[in-house]
Amino acid sequence: MNVASPYRGLSPFADSDVDALYFFGRERDTEIVVANLIASRLTVLYGPSGVGKSSLLLASVARSLRDLPEEPLVVVFSAWADDAEGSLAEALAGPTGVESGGLFEVAERAQADRDLYVILDQAEESFTYEADAATLEAILVQLLAGDLRVNVLVSLREDTLARLDRLKARVPGMFGNVLRLDRLDRAAGRAAILQPLERWNELEGEIMRAEDGLVEEVLDGVGADRIGAEEHAGNGGSLIGARGIEAPYLQLVMERLWEVERAARSDELRLATLGRLGGPRRIVADHLDRAMRALAEPDRKIAADVFGHLVTPGGTKIAHTTDDLAQYAAVPVAALLPVLTELADRRILRSDEHGRYEIFHDVLAAEVLDWRRRKHGTEAGGTGESGPEEGAAAGDCGLDRARPGRP
Repeated sequence: MNVASPYRGLSPFADSDVDALYFFGRERDTEIVVANLIASRLTVLYGPSGVGKSSLLLASVARSLRDLPEEPLVVVFSAWADDAEGSLAEALAGPTGVESGGLFEVAERAQADRDLYVILDQAEESFTYEADAATLEAILVQLLAGDLRVNVLVSLREDTLARLDRLKARVPGMFGNVLRLDRLDRAAGRAAILQPLERWNELEGEIMRAEDGLVEEVLDGVGADRIGAEEHAGNGGSLIGARGIEAPYLQLVMERLWEVERAARSDELRLATLGRLGGPRRIVADHLDRAMRALAEPDRKIAADVFGHLVTPGGTKIAHTTDDLAQYAAVPVAALLPVLTELADRRILRSDEHGRYEIFHDVLAAEVLDWRRRKHGTEAGGTGESGPEEGAAAGDCGLDRARPGRP
């Protein structure tokens, strides 16, 4: 299949055949989410930032639903920045060929011949772009109206779950079916390392191994407590707890190892290479620093100004157009675009379907704020940013079962 790497780094798994083939560690979680979606008109899925909700929904849940004998229509929606209600109506009308119109009318026509599952992913972003939950409320009221054959899942970050309280009056059963997705446990983390490697060997006809001891060293290094994530207060009976594995960091470390070993024409992922790279924590910390060191100093200044508008003080990412970012940074668009392009190539930023730029992954938000603070410290005469030197040259199970009531 000519897949460059079995690991995704910070890129979320997508709704594609290839991504589904390499997505491991969340099999049981997939079964639970699918079962709840089928059984309930409304399911709320929440979890810590960066836990892998989007990857689970795109690469596994949505595809499992489409494989049902009834062949339902499954739509995953996350475009909250601009006219979300209208965009969702278009997303429902497109694959069915029904006439466009208001959301309720389109949903009614779309579900006339088959069941409809709507997954509202990254719903916390609706709170970023509006002062209240009016848009999300309007969407849910219409999709859950009457006898429509529409089942809905709302996925959002744990720290925004309370924002749904204001919807209880108009959305029936708002908290009647709640699931918490936690970080990977060690068994799931081990599967997320070894099974993609086995799949790659099978599909590519090559043999790449992981050295004894490497897997456990990586898992030790990408635990939530080791990376520095704050422990979640009041886990409420979670299966894993705050000591689980940070899936994005696991993927980032394994991707970096893979790149270095392949460049060296090695047929083994080696513990010694991990050590030369500084270990898992250094690989994670160095991802942003390496990208920023590649920029010329004037471009780093632009990046620092831009970062201040892409991450809120609370650590929430927010998308902006190129024109807006140029205005915020007080630079011409022509000077800004090469910086945005370079940061997108290095997976620090990405652009959405509307051309807005945002931080590439939730887990980078804190790193971006820290880098910006160090950058400003340098300009003020402090120690500021220095970043580690390069290392060697390069040439999820934790889902609480459904339970009634608020979590």
